[in-house]
Amino acid sequence: MDDTVTCPYCGEEIDLAIDQGGGQAQEYVEDCEVCCRPMRVSVSASDEGEYAASVSRLD
Repeated sequence: MDDTVTCPYCGEEIDLAIDQGGGQAQEYVEDCEVCCRPMRVSVSASDEGEYAASVSRLD
């Protein structure tokens, strides 16, 4: 499953692959594929099983 997010540094939209096997609440650091800066990725699942990602700056 993929979700589109906007990099908090460069503003570019990027697609993130979401690992549904990682649980309903996930948090990890991933580099932006455009500007290569690290961003915090938070993934959550709704009661219906739909996953959504959000990103934030590390600084």
